[in-house]
Amino acid sequence: MKTPGILLLLVPLLACAEEGAVSDRELSLGGVAIGDTAAQVVSRLGEPKRKVPEQDFLDLHYDYANLRVSFNGGIVAGLQAETRGACTPKGLCPGDRLDRMRALYGDPIVSDRETGRSYEYIGGDAACWLQIRPRGKRVASIAVACQP
Repeated sequence: MKTPGILLLLVPLLACAEEGAVSDRELSLGGVAIGDTAAQVVSRLGEPKRKVPEQDFLDLHYDYANLRVSFNGGIVAGLQAETRGACTPKGLCPGDRLDRMRALYGDPIVSDRETGRSYEYIGGDAACWLQIRPRGKRVASIAVACQP
């Protein structure tokens, strides 16, 4: 009987289908993903408009027209988009309606911080997440944030 074997495969999948969770593949904006190198970013997007060094965990930022790419030691460790040109792999973009966000990703984790409200979807390893800031009923910005 094959039913018990199928159930053993489905139980872990159902456990992963929780509120506010996304696959690590979704931790990407504008074709750039967490873990990419600076060379991969330039290969995909070209030279940035500006390079901004910092004395922090995120030690270098590449600014593009639609995307800010932040690095730690030459590896992408953060992404920020506030305009339509940089979207998630499923196609959520700044400016989209929040009901589209929910249709694509399900119910988010609602996070109220001193900087305001955001909707969050945690990646598979829980070190990085999508952080979506609302403006009214629309997506104001999308970030991929990671814990140092």
